[in-house]
Formats: sequence, structure tokens, C-alpha cells
Amino acid sequence: MKIKDFYRNIGKRLKELRLQANITQEELAEGVGVATKTVSYWENGHNPITLSKIPLIATTLNVPIYKLFVFLDVEEDVADKDYIELLQMKTSKELEVLFNLVKELQKIK
Repeated sequence: MKIKDFYRNIGKRLKELRLQANITQEELAEGVGVATKTVSYWENGHNPITLSKIPLIATTLNVPIYKLFVFLDVEEDVADKDYIELLQMKTSKELEVLFNLVKELQKIK
């Protein structure tokens, strides 16, 4: 997966979660502290989401952070082993991107 594809996938997922939460782009922007246009850019994959905004997005959408990164249709009651299987299907470059992202998220307090 190329980085631009990753941005598109995350943007698509963000939009899905926002619509599920019945929140407008304006409401999400207000909750995260950005312009509405920024949310639009994120959802269209034009701009990456700043790491420091990810916890605010998750809080505003009332979802755990990992939900932003689940690009496949995964059932709510998926066991941990299913996540391991999903990770095993990823390339080493995709895993590197994911692990770096997790490391950066852990730094955010």
C-alpha cells in the first residue's frame, strides 16, 4: 500500500465513522479544533491527519482509536487472533508504517 492509498483509506474510514456517529464535518471540525475544510481534505485523502489530532477525532466520534485504522469490514466481536491474521497479511512496509504510527500515538498524552 502506497502512502497516498493509506491517506485515502484513512479518509474513507473517517467519513464512514463520522456518518455512523451522525456528526457533520462542521461538528467534527469543532470537536477536533480544525477548520471544516481540513476535515474535508482528510476525508478525501488530500492531507494526512496530524497524529496529535487522532485522539481528539476518536473522542469526538466516540470510538476507540484503532477503529480509525480498520479498513476491512470486521465484525464487532472479532477475537484478537483475527487481528493477528490481518496483520500477517500486511507487507513489511505496511507493518512499519502501522508500528511507527502506534509508537507516535503512545507518545501523545
